[in-house]
Amino acid sequence: MAQRTVALCEGKYIGIETIYTVIDGQQINIPEKVEELRVKSRVNKLFCPCGCGSNLILVAGDKNLREQHFRVKDGTENKDCHMPVEGKISVFSKIVLKCWLDEQLQDNGIETRVPIHAVDDINRKYEFTFLSQARAFALSYWRERANITNDKIEILESNAKGIRILYVVDASNGGCEGQYPEALMKLQNQQGYCLLLEIGGFDYCKADMKAVFYEKDNDGFWKEIAFAEGPLRDYSLDISNNVIFRGIPLNQTLNEAKENYNNRLQEDRNKRLEAQKKREEDNRRAREEEERKRQEQEKRRTEAEKQRLELENKHQEEKRQ
Repeated sequence: MAQRTVALCEGKYIGIETIYTVIDGQQINIPEKVEELRVKSRVNKLFCPCGCGSNLILVAGDKNLREQHFRVKDGTENKDCHMPVEGKISVFSKIVLKCWLDEQLQDNGIETRVPIHAVDDINRKYEFTFLSQARAFALSYWRERANITNDKIEILESNAKGIRILYVVDASNGGCEGQYPEALMKLQNQQGYCLLLEIGGFDYCKADMKAVFYEKDNDGFWKEIAFAEGPLRDYSLDISNNVIFRGIPLNQTLNEAKENYNNRLQEDRNKRLEAQKKREEDNRRAREEEERKRQEQEKRRTEAEKQRLELENKHQEEKRQ
């Protein structure tokens, strides 16, 4: 992946995902956005976001879509540049999410990588990955679960000012193997579930998303329960920015899945209770049978001893005669 996937222009961050959209299911460049950024690069309005002062130009076209990026303009490179490399999965995920939001929100004014202070006048480094002011909707994407902190969520929520925030993480962060999924539970506690994005390649139409929640089982192990899974395009947003999956509100599907899971847990508890009762009954019967055999053995010993004594007395009586 190219070193720079974001540029700074007139105080705003512009991610490379900005130039993408989707039409009839096909992921394409937005020619107007590409030309707009090229014009700005020609007049030196695109800068490296690290603050080194290097001017950037957009490298984009109708071929080799994977290599679209921002490049330092010849003669402007600053040796003190510290712009970090952004991984492929992170960039491609933002591209497919941008296409999804374009399809869902129908808002040409979606902003990318919006710092909190652009929403409220607070100097914070946290950002919305996408923001639609027109729809009062924001999406925050995390590539690594280690970056999910209560502090970040609290800052995003407290400064949303009526903006609905949807949280999405990369699918590689899913799974818990019985352990408490601390990072993802922070998102679950906030929105009720977790959304795991699997890009499956560079193309929006190949992206999948899974909705999951985490609960303990009857043994105390944590389980990941998927309650909606399919192509990203099967997810939509209603007018109130609620997530819909294949025509059904995701929260409704979540409640049904939780009820089914709790019912299964109760069935398992009932089976375990019945099994325990059966074991206790079997143990009781075994003890009773063992006691019965002991008493019979004791009775036989007593009877044998009695017979022995009687026979011994009889022999002694015969000797005296």
